[in-house]
Amino acid sequence: MRDCLHSGYLLGSKVLRKLAADPCGSVTPPRCPCRRRRLARVRSVEISTRQARVRRQRRALGADVQATSAAALAAHIWSLPEMRRAGVVGTFVADDGEVSLWPVVARLWAEDVAVTVPAIDDADRLVFLRWRRGGELVPGRFGIPIPACGEAIDVRNHDVILIAGVLFGPRGARVGRGRGYYDRALAFRIAPDAPAPADGPMLVGVGHLFQWDPQLVCRPQDVALDAFVSPAGVRRFGRDLAPWN
Repeated sequence: MRDCLHSGYLLGSKVLRKLAADPCGSVTPPRCPCRRRRLARVRSVEISTRQARVRRQRRALGADVQATSAAALAAHIWSLPEMRRAGVVGTFVADDGEVSLWPVVARLWAEDVAVTVPAIDDADRLVFLRWRRGGELVPGRFGIPIPACGEAIDVRNHDVILIAGVLFGPRGARVGRGRGYYDRALAFRIAPDAPAPADGPMLVGVGHLFQWDPQLVCRPQDVALDAFVSPAGVRRFGRDLAPWN
């Protein structure tokens, strides 16, 4: 065990592991800054390990499995009433083994719904560019495809935004690739004068079922999702407490 210079108490590795594995709060976390920082480092390492494992698992999926998953995912996404009445929907181009949204995008175009995809602008901000039917895609920042030409649509003017991630958890928790672009773009959702969730876009995390992590914690500074959709079903958070479909 090691001494904590701030409090004079001892903090052992077993206690750290118990605290890191206790997101529900039955173990009282230490108040000392040293202990809080140490605990944060433990949790960060654990999350990074889980992220790496999930990304390897995604990349190992075969084309047939991905196609079946994309079709099942689309059916569950369209079960959301918010999708069926949406006029502007944010999507993404699948990368790194992410489940494809192509069946969803094709139907949105067929129903004349405006489709956008995320891009990073010159000011290093996440924006949403209109992707029209048949529009060419070119490599953007980090090699992720974006429309060759497409006007930006304000994030607040979307009805639904389908968001990729690496890990998803209870209460709308999400972990992406660690750059924080989505949290910054959606920060208006947690501002002091934030509108009610029903007045803003519905935020839907999208991933494979094995990306669900029941121990993932949604921190106060995180922008929580309203739902998580996988090929296995739908889990809603902020707008109701409906179980898996």
